[in-house]
Amino acid sequence: MKKIITVIVLLVAFALIFSCATTYKPKGPVSCNCEIKWEVTKQADVTAFSCAIAKWKKRNAVLFKFKIKNISDKPERFRIRITTAEGKSVGMLVPRKGKPPIIKPGEQKAGKLFMAQPFLPKKITVKVMILD
Repeated sequence: MKKIITVIVLLVAFALIFSCATTYKPKGPVSCNCEIKWEVTKQADVTAFSCAIAKWKKRNAVLFKFKIKNISDKPERFRIRITTAEGKSVGMLVPRKGKPPIIKPGEQKAGKLFMAQPFLPKKITVKVMILD
């Protein structure tokens, strides 16, 4: 019986350790009054993120500002998607354009996205993917 309890305790401890190790935390400042779930590829890092209410097309909308840094050893292009718990979503390619449209290793690019709703969402998911 003691062996079973010991094995269970060890399994729970390993689960806690590995689940905490995979949680992403941005390297830069985050200024957004909502709960954020991060899904960021290992080739990128979010170096700044903020959200606020701003004017867009003569209406109030949520403005998301961000910076993405390429931490891989080769040039990359990324896609960012921000989704609310209610299902609204906005996204873009980073960088949007260029010849070629890439971020060199160690460099970062800034961007901003507007979401057509007049209030800050309670929960969002920020997903940064590599474009193949």
